[in-house]
Amino acid sequence: QLAAPQRQSPLWTRLNARLDCDLFGPRRWDRRKVRVGAMTQEKEAKVENRGTRSRKDIDKILDSLPPSSTVIPDSVKPVTVKLDDGEGREVFLIGISHVSQRSVEQTEELIEAVKPDAVMLELCLARSALLVREDDTFDSANDERAFYLGGKARIVGMPAGLGFPTEEEVLEWAGFNALKDGQPLTRPNFDQLVQNLLSTGLFSSVRIQAEKPSPSAVPLYMSRRRIFHKVLPSRTYIPWQLDEDDPKDLYPVYPLGDLVFNCTERTGMLATIEKVEVRGDMPRELGGSVLEEKILNWFKETKSTLRTLMLARKEILDLQPDSKIEFLGGDSRRIVISVVDYAKSNSKVRGSNTGMEATVYDGRGSGIMPMTVPGYTIPKVPGAEGESAWRSSRGVRWNAWTEVDKRMAPDSLTDYLKNPVAAKLGELLISRFGKFQDKAGRKARIKPGEAWQTAFTAAVNSGAKMVVLGDELALKTQAEITKKLFGRLATWWAVGALTAAAGAVVQFGPDHLTSIASTLEGIQEQNLHVYLYALALAQAVGVAANLYSPIRKMQAFARQRGSTIEDRLQIHTPLELATEETLLEGEDAILDWPMAKEIVLDKRNKFMADTLFRMVRNEPARCPAYVTFENTETKDVLQRFLMGPGETEDTNPRGVGLGVYETPEVRKVVAVVGTAHIHGIREEFQRLKRANAPGHKNKAAY
Repeated sequence: QLAAPQRQSPLWTRLNARLDCDLFGPRRWDRRKVRVGAMTQEKEAKVENRGTRSRKDIDKILDSLPPSSTVIPDSVKPVTVKLDDGEGREVFLIGISHVSQRSVEQTEELIEAVKPDAVMLELCLARSALLVREDDTFDSANDERAFYLGGKARIVGMPAGLGFPTEEEVLEWAGFNALKDGQPLTRPNFDQLVQNLLSTGLFSSVRIQAEKPSPSAVPLYMSRRRIFHKVLPSRTYIPWQLDEDDPKDLYPVYPLGDLVFNCTERTGMLATIEKVEVRGDMPRELGGSVLEEKILNWFKETKSTLRTLMLARKEILDLQPDSKIEFLGGDSRRIVISVVDYAKSNSKVRGSNTGMEATVYDGRGSGIMPMTVPGYTIPKVPGAEGESAWRSSRGVRWNAWTEVDKRMAPDSLTDYLKNPVAAKLGELLISRFGKFQDKAGRKARIKPGEAWQTAFTAAVNSGAKMVVLGDELALKTQAEITKKLFGRLATWWAVGALTAAAGAVVQFGPDHLTSIASTLEGIQEQNLHVYLYALALAQAVGVAANLYSPIRKMQAFARQRGSTIEDRLQIHTPLELATEETLLEGEDAILDWPMAKEIVLDKRNKFMADTLFRMVRNEPARCPAYVTFENTETKDVLQRFLMGPGETEDTNPRGVGLGVYETPEVRKVVAVVGTAHIHGIREEFQRLKRANAPGHKNKAAY
């Protein structure tokens, strides 16, 4: 299994070197990696000026080249199985323990060595929360670096009446339309949006709240090139540019529901109107004292300075749509109306918004004090300004969900278990098993989901196109195993109940029924009911103990020291040589439950093998994925959660996430799965490979 690298022809070596020089320009000394056989050597290459090619063209050419034979690090070889699809594409299966620090290190080492196009994790939509680190809590009130993904914005308390702009107009003026779909926001960004609403001059207060997200909402992940550090007590955020070659930490982007801005109409802080002065390009129809008389009459009717000025705004814009209007002097009884008609100057400058903006800032009106604090710098919203945009650095295309698709998103993940008693039983047993598994992990210095989090971060830092959650939906597996557990428990308890009922009949029934004891050798007639009661109790307790047995094994495993746990999880026979499932002590005790091997291993192995085969054969995957995007201006990296192009209702529901990705070209995949899954996935992958080989009569269906 540790075959020596094949020797490659000198022609191919020269071709690689020639491509390496031809791809880049202009003339300069640069370090480039050149493929030579199975090794990747670094050399000083003098780059010839043979034309300039874009990075996109370079990636296309490199993707089209035959893959080089990747050297697997020695420390990872015992837990790694290498597969190929027969067409030059490679899959690296690495078996891990969920409670081993060594597995975490091996996973990171393999991904960094292989630098795969994609990474597949033994996770699904229901278990995606395991990618959130334990330290990254949603309660980030004191951390302005926390990222959030908001839904639609709406205003509650929007003034209604003639002259007032619509809610859509106010949201546009406040900058909400500049927020791109799927764009992460920080708390200071929310402060800026609140300030923008106050700056319209329509509101005396704005309070923001977020509705609860959909149960199927999944966090995105963000890696920032620039981190804002807080310096107390001046509340100054000093940007610090990170070295782009250093690994980046991924921060979760927490999903929120709709953003609700509770606004209070501006009634105070505006004086009574007694005199009106008009300046600038006033329409002829409102010249002289016409507008002044209308304003005074409106004020008598509305008793509101704000509503009166909004009526004046509407009157001017109806006659002169390209006008910029400013209402000055709102803190005194004398109102000055300044009008500039941009149509006369052929200017493309946008006309007025509310006209009340000038009254917001200090010194020019009654003013709502602007939300500015000395020394407080609001970080730039990634992708919200200028010409910046999020682009896939590896060319993965995607399509955002339409409004129709979003309405089809499930309110919650499918409940596959309709029996509430069975659901409680399954929840009790599985949660108890997970509790002791978590305890064992903490003794080995492993936090929940650390293996998946490390693999995710390593995939992003190594330049992978996507991280695929390639397992079957956990809720479906849990429901099936719970049905089996409940079925066994109910059967044996029913038998025990019948046995106890027989004992009751013997004890309290007619005398002639007790005569059956005379046919049973060694049992006295008056003691038969006692034996029946004892048998019923043994049946009930026995089946309960049998179902609890895997939990006892996990509990005993968790009592050991952390170093002992690591030693017991050591793989002694390389997985490449294994002829059956390699089961680990403790965590694989769950397979002792009835039918667990068929449900927990066999069905999921087939699903994950199918996912891997689809990935390397560039067929539509039926699983969601985190796809890597980079901001063209800030160089921040964003992992967008997208559904696969394959059709499934449970693992890949329509409307969840931000959209659907198109199947990319993938030549190398690293799959991170539990050790017990390696053998089954390998066997199923090889079966699919044989069944889909050229010339095979009955090709396996994807």
